[in-house]
Amino acid sequence: MGEFSDDDIAKAIAASLKDAPPEEEIIPEPAALAFEEAVAICMQCSTQAPGAHAEEDMLCDQGCGRSAAAGFKTCCKSCAYLHKKKGFYGHDIACDVRCNGGTHPPWYWKCAKSWPNQFHQEVGGEYVKNMGTKLLQVDLPDCEVVKCERVEDAVLWSRYVVKRAEIRKRVVKIEDVKPETSKHIDFSANTTLDHDVNEVWLFHGTDADAAHAIAKSSFVLPKGPGGLFGPGAYFADSSLKSHEYAGDGELPDSKVMLLCRVTLGSIQHVGEPDRRARSMVLKDPNVDSILGNTGHREFIVYDTAQIYPEYILQYKKL
Repeated sequence: MGEFSDDDIAKAIAASLKDAPPEEEIIPEPAALAFEEAVAICMQCSTQAPGAHAEEDMLCDQGCGRSAAAGFKTCCKSCAYLHKKKGFYGHDIACDVRCNGGTHPPWYWKCAKSWPNQFHQEVGGEYVKNMGTKLLQVDLPDCEVVKCERVEDAVLWSRYVVKRAEIRKRVVKIEDVKPETSKHIDFSANTTLDHDVNEVWLFHGTDADAAHAIAKSSFVLPKGPGGLFGPGAYFADSSLKSHEYAGDGELPDSKVMLLCRVTLGSIQHVGEPDRRARSMVLKDPNVDSILGNTGHREFIVYDTAQIYPEYILQYKKL
């Protein structure tokens, strides 16, 4: 995730977009825009004859090669900031959806430039470890992350974005479920979440062997009756809840959680445990997930393609 503060981003965005019109004056971008050699139709003057503006006027002025957003000089705010401050290109989810259907991996992945070639890497570092500790300590203040790895896997990502795009095509009721994780994720990382499909980061307690297996082949749903809401994949926005299911880590006295991207889509709220919840999702094409309450909020999906296991957190008590 991005290694810069929200204040830095806000200042950079303000500087890079100071000439842009106010948000309410922006004219929506056409659904499709084709360039033919050096001739283009302006996003804001599409009724004029072709050739009214040069093609380069249509491109992001940061040089990333993407089309500028309607009414702006850049393709997105993230591109303006990252190019100016970090010297590389990166884009928010709205820009990715507009330019490539939202298939490109997050800009902060080390393997992002390798897409769409095959890759699998589990990337560690101090920044991701500190990020994991910040999230974990919201409900487990006496714990710290001692090792954190970001999972970058082309096969799992491809499967995930195909499902996310499928859900995006439907009318999804956007719900601000306000997961605890969202309050402590950096602004730059939050811009890679697709809120139009209720995409969130959630915890899942497991052990080290299972975590690394999931990182390579995704989740396997249980057979039989499953948990309190039927046989599905269970997540929580509270680390305290997922801690109940955390198994042994690779390091002495450590436990393990995953921090996963989950596309919730259209959510069915269930006030109390109900093992028939899976049937509610499978029988209704307009329902993609369950939000149940067992003292803590539990988020359940029944299609593993709606999950991307992005971080493996190994933690222990201080």
